[in-house]
Amino acid sequence: MASPSICHRCALRIQRTADRTLSQRAFSTTPSIGRGIPSFAESSNPDLNIALNTIREKHFIPSYLRRRERNLIFGDKNRQNLIDNPQSVAIADEEIPLHWLDRKREIPNRNKVVTEAINLIINGESKDWQNLPALMQGLKEGTKKPLSDALMEKIIRRAVLKGRLGHALLCLQQAARTGMTLKNEVVLRLVVHGLRAVPQEQGWEKDLLEKAVKNASAVAALLESEEHGGGTVLVENDPRTRVEVLGTFLELVAVYAFKFQGKKDSKEGLVKSYAERLVSRLDKTGAKVSRIPTVEKGMQWPLLQAIPIWHGLHVAKQVLGDSMPNPELVDDILAKYEQNIEKAVAKLESRDPQEGSYEDQAIMAWTSCIRD
Repeated sequence: MASPSICHRCALRIQRTADRTLSQRAFSTTPSIGRGIPSFAESSNPDLNIALNTIREKHFIPSYLRRRERNLIFGDKNRQNLIDNPQSVAIADEEIPLHWLDRKREIPNRNKVVTEAINLIINGESKDWQNLPALMQGLKEGTKKPLSDALMEKIIRRAVLKGRLGHALLCLQQAARTGMTLKNEVVLRLVVHGLRAVPQEQGWEKDLLEKAVKNASAVAALLESEEHGGGTVLVENDPRTRVEVLGTFLELVAVYAFKFQGKKDSKEGLVKSYAERLVSRLDKTGAKVSRIPTVEKGMQWPLLQAIPIWHGLHVAKQVLGDSMPNPELVDDILAKYEQNIEKAVAKLESRDPQEGSYEDQAIMAWTSCIRD
């Protein structure tokens, strides 16, 4: 006959095993994962909230899980197991319940839902734009599918049009997370043009111009980093030495000084500093001013990049007076640029462009320059 003490010990072991099993069936937690999953702020648009939640639940969360957890939520044989034995995973400070997902029916096409979210953001309010960095971070870090160049270009174009370039700069300032960098030629060109576009279109109003000068300072700082430029080394075609970039920076500080500082340079001497850098670069390249071509379709980039160079030097002369660096060279450069710009503008005017067209925008960029 079995010993009563042995039966008692067996009974205790059986009870403890049963208790552990019930506990696991109620809720099981796997070890934590260090990286946090980007989250979104409440937007002004219910459709955007739905799109962002879908992206996070159906794309971001699975992509941040380890293989074991992904196998749990996607494996057909695990569906009932997750119902009977709920599990979660700690990701950074967030507890994520693991739910089984049907890959074919429950996970929407990523490109489609991301494009939908981007379109809703860039056509929305300021609070909607604040979700951009988190969206871009999750795509880059989680799904390993950063935003396409086409979508980045669309974001910046819309940011310029809506006066929300600051939101695009926030994405650039988090380049390691978002993947948006000024090393991308299209991004650089649109951002630099965007700095001047809004104040120019609004007659160089003080508030807009002041904001543009601050944004230009932020862009200049970004170009000093390795994420956006060459860091401590000047590389070939470095944006910090390109005349269209320097010309835009000079134009903004010179126009501000001319209109709102009594035609005096700032205490920091920004007008003189940028004028010296631009003139030095033009001198090193032989001060060659080529014919400015016009394009049949799209933005008139050759003209749009030439105008700030002329305008910046022209206004800087009036601000700096006798302190203008290399004045004879500057006069020669101004004359050549003006001649070529006038020819390009005349060619565009001959097309009788519609108001708001790319040709019209380029013409307005020229006619809105200060000529006092």
